[in-house]
Amino acid sequence: MPSYFLSMNPLVELEENLPNLAPLDDPTVVKLIRGARGVVMPPGLRPARYRKIAALARDWFPRLEAKFSYPGKTRQTMLFQHLAVRHPRTAIFHNRQHLLMQTVDGLPLAYPFVLKGDRGGGGVAVFPVCNSLELEAALGKLPEGEPLLLQEWIKHQGRDLRVVVVGARIVSYFRVGNGGFYNNICRGGRIDRHGRPKQQMAGIRAVARFCKVADINLAAFDLMFPDQGPPMFIEINFNFGRKGLGGTAGYRRLFQQAVALWQQGRCYPDC
Repeated sequence: MPSYFLSMNPLVELEENLPNLAPLDDPTVVKLIRGARGVVMPPGLRPARYRKIAALARDWFPRLEAKFSYPGKTRQTMLFQHLAVRHPRTAIFHNRQHLLMQTVDGLPLAYPFVLKGDRGGGGVAVFPVCNSLELEAALGKLPEGEPLLLQEWIKHQGRDLRVVVVGARIVSYFRVGNGGFYNNICRGGRIDRHGRPKQQMAGIRAVARFCKVADINLAAFDLMFPDQGPPMFIEINFNFGRKGLGGTAGYRRLFQQAVALWQQGRCYPDC
């Protein structure tokens, strides 16, 4: 059994350490990765480098395959469908023109609905749409050639649940809007850590189960509770804000705690 763990992340110092940009064609680097019990991945990885390191390592943290296999909101919807978790009724379109052609025969969802671009955080590519004029205006704000989707309008009582997974550590809090459509903290929403504890626990359990099946252990999930049924999955954020975690310092502590638990064999949050 190998005796050491290896870190390629400057936030984490372990028995052995490499720079995050250590050359993967260097025999010494390859030997160190192959010989480790596990590797803490470098930050800011591109898919090709991530997969090269994963191919060499016995184990690694975090697991980012889903991030690269399901980029964007349209593919996340496909993942929700594949794993049969509750999510809003959604219609996916290849691009803006594809959607405009559909309007001739009638849209698959009745107004009001939500229009979402494939990429973008903080609600920048998310628009409430109540009529055809609003749809036209919102479409003009999205990139012409990228996928987009129409999503069922969910009545969420002005709040949604953010569940952040960092390895075996999990943090949840409600984001409460200021009376408008958006609940995002960067748009004036506030954090409620203690409200509706039963819903928070239901959300945590649903996300923990999802992460084990989907092999995800670094992401933030947005959930809604439109009724007494199970939570509804809205989005997965692989790049997420840290205000609800205590800022950058809070996130770093959480990440370091997650690494320590991963070294003990705990890779995912408990259900």
